[in-house]
Amino acid sequence: MSLKKFALLSFVAVLLLGACAAPTATTAPAEVAATAESTAEDAAAAPADAEAATDPEARYAEILQCVEENLPASTYMTNDLLPDPEAAWEPMECATVDKIRVGMPWVLNDEEAPWYNAIEKGYYADVCLEVELVPGGPGVDHLQTLAGGAVDIAVAAGGSRIPAMAYSPTPADVVAIGAFLKHSPYIWMGLDPNTPQDQPSTLELKPEDFIGKKVGLQSGSDYLFDFLVAKYNLPKDQITIMEAGFTPDPLLVGAMDYIGAWIVNQPRLLEEQGYMNWTAFRFSEWGWDGYSDVSAVRRETLDENPDLVKRYLAATYQGAKFLVENPDESADIAVKYGVDAQLTKEQALRRFQLQETLIQDDADPGLLIMSADKWNAEMAAQIQYDQLQVDACK
Repeated sequence: MSLKKFALLSFVAVLLLGACAAPTATTAPAEVAATAESTAEDAAAAPADAEAATDPEARYAEILQCVEENLPASTYMTNDLLPDPEAAWEPMECATVDKIRVGMPWVLNDEEAPWYNAIEKGYYADVCLEVELVPGGPGVDHLQTLAGGAVDIAVAAGGSRIPAMAYSPTPADVVAIGAFLKHSPYIWMGLDPNTPQDQPSTLELKPEDFIGKKVGLQSGSDYLFDFLVAKYNLPKDQITIMEAGFTPDPLLVGAMDYIGAWIVNQPRLLEEQGYMNWTAFRFSEWGWDGYSDVSAVRRETLDENPDLVKRYLAATYQGAKFLVENPDESADIAVKYGVDAQLTKEQALRRFQLQETLIQDDADPGLLIMSADKWNAEMAAQIQYDQLQVDACK
């Protein structure tokens, strides 16, 4: 296939791709900091502070402790309304039906398979809910529409947006109630030149592999480059950062060595064109991890109508469980409901394969359940690498 034809197909495939930009944290405006000279006595009196200033790991530990004490995850997330995974599914008797609008993390494609299943298999109807899935996409921020009351529940592609909103100078009181993806799907992806195109690569990328390379990033994901450089002491001036879109075309024409992507999206697009030798640097394995496709509600909804939230979570849980247990039928359902994308069953099945390791976690086993420790760790990383500025943990 010619590169020109591939580029055309890639453009069409953008709608197929899920929310594949790096989840972007809301950065509070930086305050002007006063500069003061430290005296010898100050340095001697605070050796821990001096160590934290020069040792990234010590600094992270200091920030994490501050987060746990002053900005704990319990202030913006809860597992309390998740269903008992051992409970048998029993439909309710419905005197009335509640109509709710749920903002999706991207356009309607196969990313939203659990929610499609919950509609198609009648799980929402079983708990007296009529659910309208409101598409997301470029320029649509359903956490903002949630805060403004335009949707009743929002599913955020980047969970880090929730604590960032909670502790911004103009906070929005939204609460995470369940996460479909337990690990960040964000990667830097390239083609392995030492592996034949028709064979899978076994290359395991390391941070230093990007030295001397050109990396294409979508707008708003530069902070992940800054994180990598700072954490692994990379020479920033020896890595060229370029503006990239959502398709892997630049890799094929040699314009870039790596691009920012989601593990469930761009790799399968390359595979469809015969490029099996892709390789991925997973940020979740190198110190930047977090939840994705996170359901959130306004706190007033949590306080005033917890039963509605429980019913939503119970049915969504069943939809996710059905996906895990019945991927083939779930792929058929995704093709039916994913009306914003030119989606095939094979594409949906490949996504389901690629996300298997993302939806469950030994640290917080069970679908949708979250760990306060993971939320705290991600928030500490945001603060350490200047993606979130809060007075309590400067």
